[in-house]
Amino acid sequence: MPNENELENIGKAIKAIGASKLPLYAAFIDEVRRILVEKGYDEAIVYSEQAYLATDLNAELVRVLTICRRYDLSPEAAAQVFDYLRRIQSEKS
Repeated sequence: MPNENELENIGKAIKAIGASKLPLYAAFIDEVRRILVEKGYDEAIVYSEQAYLATDLNAELVRVLTICRRYDLSPEAAAQVFDYLRRIQSEKS
């Protein structure tokens, strides 16, 4: 469970991410979230680069992960950011 400071940083990260102009597909978000929690940031980036090499989806994911790292979010807290992105994406559908 994130502490108060981390909860504040989750909010800052979500604000910094803003509205994605690209659709981040639910299955993609779920898989990246799983890898992030189980193996960490580096493995999540490697997965994205292997699965979506040279695509806008990869660039968007790396941007989101970089922002989460900038706000020093644990992988579990960053997973909450991905949960938020998934909810937003499902509302758009």
